[in-house]
Amino acid sequence: MFRSRYKLYLPYLKGSRALLFLSLLAAIIFSAANAFGLPFLVGKVLPAVFGDEAARAAPLLTWPKWLGGQPAFYLPKGYEMAFAVAFLPVVMLVRGLGEFFSTYLLNLAGLRVIEAVRRDVFAKLQLLHLGFFSRLPVGDLLSRLIADANSVRLVLVDVSNDLIVQPLSTLFALGYVVMVCLSHDRGYWFLACLLVVPAAVLLVRGVAVRIQRRTRQGMESASDLNSIAVENLQSAREVRAYGLQEREAKRFNQASHEGLRIQGKLIRYEKALSPLVEITAAMGISAAIAVGAVNGFTMSELISLIVAFYFAYGPIKRLGNVSSRLSMAAPGLVRLEEIILAKVEVADSADARPLARVLGALEMRGVSFSYGADPVLAEVTLKIPAGQSVALVGPSGAGKSTFVNLVPRFFDPQLGSILIDGHDLRQVRQADLRANIALVSQEPVLFNESILENIRLGRPAATDADVREAARLAGALEFIEAQPEGFLTKVGERGGRLSGGQRQRVSIARAFLKDAPILILDEATSALDTDTERSIQQSLALLMKGRTTLIVAHRFSTIRDVGRVLVFDGGRIVADGTREEVYASSDLFRRLWDNQAKNLA
Repeated sequence: MFRSRYKLYLPYLKGSRALLFLSLLAAIIFSAANAFGLPFLVGKVLPAVFGDEAARAAPLLTWPKWLGGQPAFYLPKGYEMAFAVAFLPVVMLVRGLGEFFSTYLLNLAGLRVIEAVRRDVFAKLQLLHLGFFSRLPVGDLLSRLIADANSVRLVLVDVSNDLIVQPLSTLFALGYVVMVCLSHDRGYWFLACLLVVPAAVLLVRGVAVRIQRRTRQGMESASDLNSIAVENLQSAREVRAYGLQEREAKRFNQASHEGLRIQGKLIRYEKALSPLVEITAAMGISAAIAVGAVNGFTMSELISLIVAFYFAYGPIKRLGNVSSRLSMAAPGLVRLEEIILAKVEVADSADARPLARVLGALEMRGVSFSYGADPVLAEVTLKIPAGQSVALVGPSGAGKSTFVNLVPRFFDPQLGSILIDGHDLRQVRQADLRANIALVSQEPVLFNESILENIRLGRPAATDADVREAARLAGALEFIEAQPEGFLTKVGERGGRLSGGQRQRVSIARAFLKDAPILILDEATSALDTDTERSIQQSLALLMKGRTTLIVAHRFSTIRDVGRVLVFDGGRIVADGTREEVYASSDLFRRLWDNQAKNLA
């Protein structure tokens, strides 16, 4: 059952098998020294040294009666005291070395497992379509990637080790009890006291069910708290501008309080487990003392058996924690599996062909697309010749952004096909397709690296001279060279150290450097002021020359010089032609154009 439930994660152990084997070996040595050595010292070695003459003459180990009952080991003659004095330090040395190497190697293997899981989950996120990210907030995904990966380590390394080592510790301790009892005439009555072990196991299982339920609630609460914090920190300016500090603090406090309430219940169940097992063990030990007294066990035998019982119940407590830890890990694994098992909806086909540099002729044949049950595009059919600039206009939600998102295969249409230079996009490699497309969006994304590296993302193999020329063409060279470190200036998180216009020019320089035959401008200047927009339009006009360009525009000042306009409404193209033709034939376009003209006036 354990293997079938967690087989998805077992491959992560392959790189750590040697560490896990050595850790297991060290743990077995620790368990043997811990659970067998100390009871043996109390019950056999010390009585043989300090007891009466009969006790000193008795063998330390005797074979069971069914194996002949002969002595197996005596104290070394003349060295009895030296043996007794050295026995405990040797046992503790072996025990300590076993514990150190077991935990050290185990934790080292665990760190490798976490690193591998995070690496694979992050890589999977790079393959998932954009709709997946619209369903889950950034804070939730971050929590899964960083925190929930620990659940795999907990199950595969810590728990699986305990599932092997703790039963062995119990067996070593119970093995000593059985050895002593079988050498006693009426020892089978003492063995009957071991029936309390199943009772402790059932108790552990009952508590584990409650722990799992509370853990799942706790992870959901932590994810909500994480999302609130990320959302707030990403919107610091808006929060202050609208005086939302008190509201945000209240939201955070409510989520934090709910998490505290759930964690309190979880801790209550976790911490109750150990005392419950100890009370059960005490009942078993008390019964064992009574049975031993009635059946003639000596004091040294009883003390050694009680110590052995103690070491037998210690692992049961640990196994109880294993059950609770499995319960705690289960919700995190489920959340990880939502990513690991998520279907890659836009993937290269098995026979995907390479695609060289294209001319840029774009064609759509009966393309329909919907998010869930809501249609966004319906039966779109058109051809765009290579090198033509096309503006996509219409009200919000009309399907413009979806249209341009289908061209780089951020999504695949449910019906119809899209072709570039006659190649069906589903039949070519995504990397080759996207190498032919440059994107300049409304909110340019810059990474917290230098300006040089942010521009070079357009073509990683480009030289510094190529980057400089791209910056010149984008009109960015002047402000870049005015920076304290020039091209090596760090832009900050999401380009926060640059103005909006500067960020957009860096994005345009990136597109110049890529030199792709197809260009998508997704409301590229809508977030800029009029003067900045006018200056950037000159760079965009230069960038558009000779390229097939799709321009999503709400501000019509950006489309005065385009050769063709597509008017979208309700997921359909309701008008197609030059700006003058569309103005004359489309009431929708005419109304949108006139309204903007009035607003500008």
